[in-house]
Amino acid sequence: MKQLSGVRSIRFKLSMGVLLTTMTALFIAGLIQIVYDLGDYRERTVQDLQTQADLIGEASIAALQFDDPGVAQERLALLRIRPNILAAQIRDSDNTLFAEYAANGVPTLALAELPTAGEIQVTGSQLILNRQIVSEGNSLGSILIVAIYDFNARLLRDIGIVLVVAVLALAISMLISRWIQSRVTRPILSVTELAQQVVEQQNYDLRAVKTTDDEIGYLVDAFNAMLSEIGRRTAALESINRQLGEEIKERAEAEAALRATQLRHTALINALTEVIWRADIQGNFLFEEPAWDAYTGQTRETHIGHGWLDAFHSDDRAKLHDFWHTAAVNARSFVAELRLWHVKTQDYRSVHLRAVPIIDDNGRLLEWKGVIEDIHDRVQAVQEIRHLNMNLERRVTERTTELENANKELEAFSYSVSHDLRTPLRSIDGFSQALLEDYTDVLDESGKDYLARVRSAAQRMGGLIDDLLKLSRVSRAEIECQPLDLSSIASGVVEELRTNDPQRKVDIDIAPNLIGYGDPKLIRVALENLLNNAWKYTGKCAEPKIQLEGHNANGDTGLVIRDNGAGFDMEYAGKLFGAFQRLHDARDFPGTGVGLATVQRIIRRHGGQIWAQAQVNKGAAFYITLPPDKERSYEHQTDITGRR
Repeated sequence: MKQLSGVRSIRFKLSMGVLLTTMTALFIAGLIQIVYDLGDYRERTVQDLQTQADLIGEASIAALQFDDPGVAQERLALLRIRPNILAAQIRDSDNTLFAEYAANGVPTLALAELPTAGEIQVTGSQLILNRQIVSEGNSLGSILIVAIYDFNARLLRDIGIVLVVAVLALAISMLISRWIQSRVTRPILSVTELAQQVVEQQNYDLRAVKTTDDEIGYLVDAFNAMLSEIGRRTAALESINRQLGEEIKERAEAEAALRATQLRHTALINALTEVIWRADIQGNFLFEEPAWDAYTGQTRETHIGHGWLDAFHSDDRAKLHDFWHTAAVNARSFVAELRLWHVKTQDYRSVHLRAVPIIDDNGRLLEWKGVIEDIHDRVQAVQEIRHLNMNLERRVTERTTELENANKELEAFSYSVSHDLRTPLRSIDGFSQALLEDYTDVLDESGKDYLARVRSAAQRMGGLIDDLLKLSRVSRAEIECQPLDLSSIASGVVEELRTNDPQRKVDIDIAPNLIGYGDPKLIRVALENLLNNAWKYTGKCAEPKIQLEGHNANGDTGLVIRDNGAGFDMEYAGKLFGAFQRLHDARDFPGTGVGLATVQRIIRRHGGQIWAQAQVNKGAAFYITLPPDKERSYEHQTDITGRR
């Protein structure tokens, strides 16, 4: 027996009434609670920061009056016991930084980002308070405090509480709704079930049982009376239905057959993309052309004679007339691409017209037969491809121009770095050396140390400029690949290292007959950087050892350079091949952090890959792959490495 369900049932409506009432009340109460709690949270946070600012300000009045930043710094350092405070500053009456505090990992506050005195600013998850420091009515300065403002976390917590309360309330409302349903809907459902039985069984002798004297009892009486009336009328109609049954059946079968025929005809016309036609020797349509009429929407009255030509686009009729005239004179077939009206789409479509003459045994022309093929979709596809190709060529030209401009700008920048920056550096280094040599008796040890530091910094800056220019040249240099003896190149690099540092004793093992394919200058630069790193990072080993050997690279040339030096933590491998990224202190291992970025750029330009594996104080291994002859691809390989 079918049960009423969904939105039509009384049970559903009662349940929805209770649920909507409960949900509306919960939503309003929850919204009020959330708004109140968030406002209270902000107010308490601001009051707490104001109290902290006033305490620190009062404690720092003496430091501001006697210009003692150390005492103020000590007062600010007390904020470390408050983990929710990220940073703080004390500024004097001129808004100059007097003392500062910042928790670990928090950047220094920028003046442009801070509110003016007396203001409160909320930025993301931070709250910034600027409070004046006043003594005896005079403003001595201001204190700024930046604290964590977990507005989103507070909001999520409040929403979670409201949701939990809502779930509990909804569960209770469902229980109440179920109780109401048992009292109200059960009698109605019994009447509904009886009505369903009457419909299914066609038994109008069934009666509902009256259990109450209220409106539902009245409904049961009315329902029983209705069943009695329906039973009487049904008996009267059954005799009439039996008489009309056969007539209705025959008529329905005839209509169904007619609809099926119409559907088959319509489907055939819609699926037909070729139209076959006939014409006399003068090109006149003389007969019924159902396929033509179905495609163009013409009728026998409009296509008869030369009327069929009107279905073609006005711009194509002259061309069709010329084709037809030439073919008729020579009695030979012709083919033309034209535009023909299509009634279904109400537009002209591109078609392929083919006309063939029918000639008897005596060479006399009898009639013309032809086929029209719809090629509109094909023509549009060709036009779209042509349009896409034009756009592609335009984009390639634009990208090429942009790349050329970028290269010119890079060359100009390199020239500026090479000539404009070196001159002041040489002056700084030269004059510092002159001061050390000519005024050595005048300068004390601190002065000499300062000048030595200036010279060291200038020399480091010069080295950094050299490394940047090398990286730029590597990126722009034209690659001229040829077979390479990698073992020989590596041996030459090692010989230079031993010559430049003859005091060091390093066990270096280079495997023989390592052959690769690449640009000899760029590959040498890459090996110089890698072997120089291995030489440098084994500097504190008692028994330093460096190895260069081949490895399996799935058909490519594979090299691995190992050392037993300082190594690095693989957790920071993501920084390894970035420019200016260093994983070691420059005081322990000097350098600019550009070498490995240069190596990666060279290997990628050869279409290869580079990655590394290492352990702290157990050495590192750098793996390189180079594609074989004629298989390079410019900077399209994915870096699968860690970075040093």
